Amino acid sequence: MGKDDKEETGFGFKDRAKAEDTLRLLEQHDMNYRRLTVTGLLRRAKRVLTMTKAEDKIKNIKEAMEVFENWLADLNKDKTDKDEKRTEKKETKVEKNGDDKESSSDEEMEERPAKRDLPADKVPNLGFKDVDAARNTLKELEGRDPDYQQLAVKGLIGSAKRVLTCTRDETKLSNIKEAISVLEKFLDDFDSLHLSKQNNPYLSLGIVRTAAKLAGDNVTDQQKSFIAAYASVNGEYKRLRTVKAEGSDKTWDIVRNSVLKELKEKHAEAKLFSEKDEPTSEHLQLLLWAYSPEQAKVKKVVSETKEEKNEGESRKRRSSARDEESSKKKKE
Repeated sequence: MGKDDKEETGFGFKDRAKAEDTLRLLEQHDMNYRRLTVTGLLRRAKRVLTMTKAEDKIKNIKEAMEVFENWLADLNKDKTDKDEKRTEKKETKVEKNGDDKESSSDEEMEERPAKRDLPADKVPNLGFKDVDAARNTLKELEGRDPDYQQLAVKGLIGSAKRVLTCTRDETKLSNIKEAISVLEKFLDDFDSLHLSKQNNPYLSLGIVRTAAKLAGDNVTDQQKSFIAAYASVNGEYKRLRTVKAEGSDKTWDIVRNSVLKELKEKHAEAKLFSEKDEPTSEHLQLLLWAYSPEQAKVKKVVSETKEEKNEGESRKRRSSARDEESSKKKKE
């Protein structure tokens, strides 16, 4: 990727922060483009390493590569899981007759809510028509994931600038330009204060379930409510932006960030893993909020717990359906 391409796309691998920013920018593209881009960046990073002697640069590039490699590993894991599920469905269909296939379809609908039934994954009431709208936007974003704040504001600025090219009303033009100034100042402050470092990336729902099992009775009611909310959106953390916490006007993403800020300060010097590479009690308190300062290691040493309730109910329904069919055949 040449210099001009880097400046135009914003993609890069100079350090961990740049790699994470690259993944955020890629979210607006389709998955195939994201995979190809990350793979290409990894190849370029490896070539750069062979020509670099500065220890600090080598360290930074290797950390960026780790971010990309973990992303690809998670992507491949998801693909493998989906392939296994598709294989299981095909095998089940071969064993079943037509009536049972219809029953299987009903089971799948019950176990996996349709996307349209899930909460939205974008914060509402964001705008740029004037200064008040811009300020209200920043207020709506306050307390949310810093990465999402930055991405949302960048998106609004881009939309605002496109609107400017097709607007002739002088008042509207002036209002939008003032709004853009407010939003751009936010981005300037965001960079100067290094707010991206305060982002709390989410761990998978399966790891959170495992943490809950390991924590035993040391799971608070608030943590249980968070885990239930996380499960209600199928582990799609972006949807927590529109799900309000119980007894609160704030959504779960804001509540989570607030709690994690206190926990990270409280356990700043705490040991995260035992000698057996098991999460310590302090670490578990972070994991219960789907967060860890050592995400890469957690993904390697902590297994995921799948929800067993629906699987049990499915087996019962399938068994009942077979028994009923067998009874019908005997009567005939």
